[in-house]
Order: sequence, then structure tokens, then C-alpha cells
Amino acid sequence: MRLPRLADEDWVSRSRRSEGTLLDAALRHGFRPRIAHVVAEWTARQGYVAAGLGVTPVPALAAEAVRPGIALVPVRDEAAPARAVYAATPRGLSLTPAGTAFPAALGTSAAAFSP
Repeated sequence: MRLPRLADEDWVSRSRRSEGTLLDAALRHGFRPRIAHVVAEWTARQGYVAAGLGVTPVPALAAEAVRPGIALVPVRDEAAPARAVYAATPRGLSLTPAGTAFPAALGTSAAAFSP
């Protein structure tokens, strides 16, 4: 599904101001999300969605924890900039073998999600 198809939906957000990722993506597609419900807790937002009160963005990392009764719909945003991911390591200190392997594993994992 393309993001503009959700332009007329009510949104469940953690803030009255749609800012950051959601607002940036919506504005790129010519609409401002209509925030119908403000709910701070992720689990409560799921309840609002399950009750049919709106839609909410779900980060990929949270997709596994979505409760029954909610359908996850992949939303494509071809205009979105690529996300940069970094591994922070201590400057000037030797890394453990795991610390050395982690950035390589991160890169391999990220490559699996690249279009």
C-alpha cells in the first residue's frame, strides 16, 4: 500500500503534533495526518486500532509484538530517504571479539533489508 491511501484516515498518535517520521513522510505525499486520538503507550494505541478508531505507524522492530485483531499492512514510501545505521564503539579502546564482529553482522543484516 502507498502512504497517500491513508491520507483520509484518522490516526492514533503518541502526540497531538505529528512530528518526525510520520509527519515527514505524509508531507512528502501532500497531506498532514489527522490525529484523532493521542495515546502515549504503545499497547494502548494497539487497543484503539483494534477497536477501529484509527491507524498508527508500527516500527518494524515492534511488528512481532502486535496483538491479535490488528492487521499489519506494509506501507511503501519510495520518497523516503535511506536510514543510516551506525554502531557506536569506544574511541581508543580495543574491542572484544564480539564488539569487532557486531558492526559486520549489522551491515549484513541491513543489506538483507535493502531494496
